[in-house]
Amino acid sequence: MNDVKNAATPLVDLTGRGIGVTGGSSPLGRAIAHAMARAGATVVICGRTQSKLDDVCSEAKAMGLAGRVVAEVADITCDEDIERVLDRIEREAGEVHGWVNNAHPAQAAVANAQGFGSLERAHFETAAGKAISACAMAMQAAAARMRAGAAIVNIATIYGGVAPQPDAYRHTPAFASPPVYGAAKAGIVQLTRHVAVELAPRGIRVNCVSPGPFPSEAVREAPEFIGELAARIPLGRVGEAHEIGTPVAFLLCDGASFMTGHDLMVDGGWTAW
Repeated sequence: MNDVKNAATPLVDLTGRGIGVTGGSSPLGRAIAHAMARAGATVVICGRTQSKLDDVCSEAKAMGLAGRVVAEVADITCDEDIERVLDRIEREAGEVHGWVNNAHPAQAAVANAQGFGSLERAHFETAAGKAISACAMAMQAAAARMRAGAAIVNIATIYGGVAPQPDAYRHTPAFASPPVYGAAKAGIVQLTRHVAVELAPRGIRVNCVSPGPFPSEAVREAPEFIGELAARIPLGRVGEAHEIGTPVAFLLCDGASFMTGHDLMVDGGWTAW
């Protein structure tokens, strides 16, 4: 009887789960929130701009998803704000079943980052330190509210494990990934493993997703650069935002109950050759 019941249960089922997503109005955050709501979760997205968060919630409602998406304005570098988001999850869903660290709080610093030969100590410490510490403190706060069966997913990048290929950026140097970005994300990958081992005795899983090229709309307006990326991907194309949502939702659901400390590459095969 149990086998029949399990066979009838969707692999990605988050019905009734309360999950927080930082950076919920970014292109990937939006896709992640929608994927989890599609699987039945109550998703609390947070970010700094109310109007952008509201747009994601409105889209989810218009899509008629099984779950729902609600917004909470918050700065993830602020401990009080993180606690407020967790409070909201508990009010909306009863408890904190999952947490997704998607925001990159030093994004502005990364956007203005220097190449290796021009690195400045203060800038590097701010950009890398904020990204790693925000992830660590959010995991600490979320885990304190979680029970066995809960899960955390951190969003990193393939550049946390491999170096950018300089030739990909030779015609569009403005799009080059600076060293501080990969260094910070590599720190998050290792932090994922460390925390996964620490929380395993409590039955809380911690995994990481490392996206490959998922260009923003602005970057997609540079077809030559998109072509350079696609040429380096076995599947022959860049990723679409919706293709990141289901892998994240999977790692949060019971279908991934024996996965922890893992870094899942969602990159079209970029790191396979």
